[in-house]
Parts: sequence; C-alpha cells; structure tokens
Amino acid sequence: MNISLVPVIEVDRVWPSVREGFERACLACGGDMSSADLWKECRAGTAYLIVVHTDQRVLSASVWRPETWTTGEKLRCLALYGEGLWKWIKPLRAAVLKLKEDCGADSLVAEGLEKWDALFRRLFPNARKLRVLYEEDGI
Repeated sequence: MNISLVPVIEVDRVWPSVREGFERACLACGGDMSSADLWKECRAGTAYLIVVHTDQRVLSASVWRPETWTTGEKLRCLALYGEGLWKWIKPLRAAVLKLKEDCGADSLVAEGLEKWDALFRRLFPNARKLRVLYEEDGI
C-alpha cells in the first residue's frame, strides 16, 4: 500500500482513477461540492489530492484545502472516499498530519454525515463538533 500526495502537474493523469469515487462521495454528502469542483481546486493547486493505492488500484482518495479561519489556520477535508477503511486510515492520518504541519495549519477540520462518526473518530480522534448544517427544501 502506498500513499501519494499527487503533484499538481499529475492531477489530470490521476483524476480518471478517482473521479467516480468522488462523484459518489459528493452526492452522498449533500451535493454542495461536485467532483468537478474538487478537480478544479486540485488542478489549480488550491487543494491537495492524496491517494492511497496499491500497484493495481485506488483504495482511497481525499482532497484537503488549507484555509484561514478567524480561529486560526486549518487544513480542511473537502472530500474522502475509500474501501477497506481499517487498512489505510492510520497511514492516511499520518500523511494528513504531515501535510497539516507543512501547510502551517493549527488543526484539521471536516464535515459529513452523522453516520460517518466512526470514520471521523478514526481520522480525528480528539475532534469536537463545531456546528450542524441544516437545509430546507421548497421555500
């Protein structure tokens, strides 16, 4: 198993291997961001693409963006998907913590569905809930 921080110049080559997984992840999480949005950010160098893979296939991919909040510098997970979570979550966390340090961020942030709590607890074991997002249809 390998973990790769994909260089901007390689995003177009790697993207076909991760696009479908990100499309599913974006739809499952409410659809405020699309796979195309993620691709544009990675291609522009405003977000980082991390891929967990073997020589034969992608196991997981995630997109992370440095952000400045009023509470400090953050490294935000914009999207994450994968299979066999327990095989790659610890190495991914180590890679993300290194990226956080390299970006000068104070903390990691992510948002997602309540049912993903086990994943968030593995990736962010010391996390606290900051907010809840609401949506009302048909106004």
